[in-house]
Amino acid sequence: MSTDEETMSPQPEPAEAPASASGVSHAPVSRAIYGLITVLAVLQVLEIETPSAWHATVVLFGTTVAVALVDAYSESIAEMLAERHWLTWNDLRAIGRNVTPVLVGAQGPTVILLLSALGLLSVGLAISLAQVVAFALLFGFGWRVGQLLHEHWLRQLASALFLVAIGGLVLGIKVIFH
Repeated sequence: MSTDEETMSPQPEPAEAPASASGVSHAPVSRAIYGLITVLAVLQVLEIETPSAWHATVVLFGTTVAVALVDAYSESIAEMLAERHWLTWNDLRAIGRNVTPVLVGAQGPTVILLLSALGLLSVGLAISLAQVVAFALLFGFGWRVGQLLHEHWLRQLASALFLVAIGGLVLGIKVIFH
């Protein structure tokens, strides 16, 4: 048996995101936020160079799927290198669960663009509404993070507004340099 076969043998333990002291895993939260920021960046480009409704829908969802696949691939490689074994089906399922939050943020905005593709909304209005939905989701994530970290509502609000500001920064950079 070669060295590679010995060190890369299958192991039964799945790759799970570690939970914090509060019992909340940081990976899904960070990935969901990352997915929403990606959605905002794509929507900004779509707003500047407005394509057809179907094209916009496919570009938004396709980009989010590509980001999730890259995340899954990088996590797979990291897992194999860290654990020195080939991935098992349990590992792959856990990685799939871990990258799913990247796609979660794209669902609302994608549905709105799909409504445009079906002729129910204009493309411009759909892109604007999709941005509002993405910002609302960022606000919601930020608020929830604030609830987990702070007891006072003002700090919870600050947490939500901070996350919205990060999304606004992404949009601002795209507007300025595009």
